[in-house]
Amino acid sequence: MQKSDFYSHGKLLITGEYLVLDQVKALALPTKFGQHLSVKETDSQFSTWESYLSDGSLWYKFEFKINEICQTSYQPKNDFEKRLSQIFRFIKSEKPDLLQSEFEFKTSLEFPQNWGLGSSSTLINNLAKWSKINPYKLLENTFGGSGYDIASARSETGLFYTRETFDPVIKTTQFPEFLKDHIYFVYLNQKQNSRDAIQHYRNISQARKDKSLNQVSQISEEVINVDNLERFEEILTQHEEILEKLLGQQKVKDKLFPDYKHGIVKSLGAWGGDFVLVTAKNKNQLSYFKNKAYHMILTYREMIL
Repeated sequence: MQKSDFYSHGKLLITGEYLVLDQVKALALPTKFGQHLSVKETDSQFSTWESYLSDGSLWYKFEFKINEICQTSYQPKNDFEKRLSQIFRFIKSEKPDLLQSEFEFKTSLEFPQNWGLGSSSTLINNLAKWSKINPYKLLENTFGGSGYDIASARSETGLFYTRETFDPVIKTTQFPEFLKDHIYFVYLNQKQNSRDAIQHYRNISQARKDKSLNQVSQISEEVINVDNLERFEEILTQHEEILEKLLGQQKVKDKLFPDYKHGIVKSLGAWGGDFVLVTAKNKNQLSYFKNKAYHMILTYREMIL
């Protein structure tokens, strides 16, 4: 039987973290790293699921019956099976004729799971492609979130993203070419639970958020129109200060890299984990981070599509 293959890009959110949940205009970039999905119908009595990590090793494998995993009475063995059950249940509600047989599913990540580039969003988008359903509806009924990561998964270029339930406003854009030689991504190896971070944000009053929404939307627009590195650093520093005040959390630069003098350090996504964006006039200045044992550093061109 014929195999179908699907692919989705990972993501990094440059501006609008947290506020993207409240219709801020956020700037996101798709990464060169993503996730593959292959699906093949089978005559077997069971469906199989195999997930492979970026090093090629098998992360998880199990057998199930499609009809059973779609039932609310299904008893998952762990959180991963629970999520898959939610996903298949929603797919069945949208496309009841699709899940009438058994299948072989195989996923393969191109990045380590703990990098925070979107192992969940790339999975959701791939399964939405396969089932031909709205990926934003699938996301909302499973993992939840703003959906910017779904937009990035489907994009071949940078984009502005504004949340609008199941039909977000997406506008493609180009990142300034001259900045690409001065932007790096440093891995902190401190993965954050984005659902916990989102809950903390949701507890903030709307009145406190409203002013920040307008300010950050303006910054998102200005980022792609800057004509020098100093202005880029200035407005992203403003962005950090706005979020620091709103969240009541210390900026990552002040917390971990207070004596870095060659550029800025900006959080990406949930504050405190995964990658940070760093600027430097030349690559030699990155020795500062290596001397602090942060050795996983990717250039803009290595990371971003």
